[in-house]
Amino acid sequence: MAPSVVFMEPDNLLTPKEKNKLRKPVVEKMRRDRINSSIEQLKLLLEKEFQRHQPNSKLEKADILEMTVEAKMIMLRASQVTMFLWKQLESSQLYNC
Repeated sequence: MAPSVVFMEPDNLLTPKEKNKLRKPVVEKMRRDRINSSIEQLKLLLEKEFQRHQPNSKLEKADILEMTVEAKMIMLRASQVTMFLWKQLESSQLYNC
């Protein structure tokens, strides 16, 4: 991409619409960077799981998000089962006293 020169007018000469037009690409890049950073963090957190499912393939962002949702749902179900069993144990101990 060829370098470009942007003539910046003083802020007081720009209308709010012009200011927004100049700011929009910067804000959009920051948003994309945050998304990409979060996806990379998810990938690192679940790296072993990714290797088990798809050891030699490059994961797309959608794959990472899908596998993260799947892992979170498994964790949630396991937590719910644990709570159910704990309550069962507590109630059976109350009756055995």
